[in-house]
Amino acid sequence: MRNETSGAALRLLCCLSILVLVPAARAQNVLVDPAEMLGTAKRIDFVGRNDFSVEQTAQGAVLRSVPHRSASGLYKPVEMNGRELTQINWRWRVDRLHEAADVRRLQTEDFGAMVMFVFGHPSLMNRDVPTLGYVWTSTPVRNETFLHSQRYGALAYVQLRGRGDVGRLREEIRDVAADFRAVFGTEPGALKYIAVFNDNDQTNEPASAVFGPILDLRKKAGGR
Repeated sequence: MRNETSGAALRLLCCLSILVLVPAARAQNVLVDPAEMLGTAKRIDFVGRNDFSVEQTAQGAVLRSVPHRSASGLYKPVEMNGRELTQINWRWRVDRLHEAADVRRLQTEDFGAMVMFVFGHPSLMNRDVPTLGYVWTSTPVRNETFLHSQRYGALAYVQLRGRGDVGRLREEIRDVAADFRAVFGTEPGALKYIAVFNDNDQTNEPASAVFGPILDLRKKAGGR
C-alpha cells in the first residue's frame, strides 16, 4: 500500500511539473507582453500622460493606450542580436485615429499606434540611437512606405496601417532586420528595447489603440 501511495504521489508530481513547464515553453517566443508592461517596462511621458490600461479580449490580454493631448510610451528592455529579428509578430488595433495627422510634418506628427525597436541606449549625450518604428497613422501614403522622422535623424518609420483599417484587429509579421537594412543601409546592432507608443499632442484629436504580445516566431513552443 505504501509503495502504491508513493507511486501515485510521484505520478502526481510529474503531472504538475508538466503543467508548469508547458506554459513556460509556450512563453519562450514572447519578446514583450504589453499587458505586463505597466509593471515591467520603463514609462516615458514626453508630453503630458497617456492613460494605459489592460483589457481582456477573446485573443487574451491587451494593453490600451489613450493619449490626452499627450505623448507617452512604455519601453521594455530586451537584449537580442538585431540580425535575429527576422520573424517578429504582433497584433494591434486602432479604434480612434486622428484625421489631420501627417508624420511627414512636425506640426501634425501624431501616431495612432507605434511599435518601436530601439538599437541602443538613449542618453543625455546620445539621444539619437537607431530606432525603427512600425506605425499606424493617417499619413496619406501607401502601406509599407518607409518614412524618416523630421525630429530625429536615426529614427525611421514603416507605415503599416492607415485610416482604412481603423477598428479592425490586424496581425503583422515583419523581418525587422531586413527592414532595418533597407532603411539605414547597414546591419542592425544589438536590440535594447521594444516600445509601444501613441500620442495626440500635435493635432489634439482623439486617439486610442490596443497592443497584443510581440512574438519571435523563430522560437517554437518547447524549443527553437
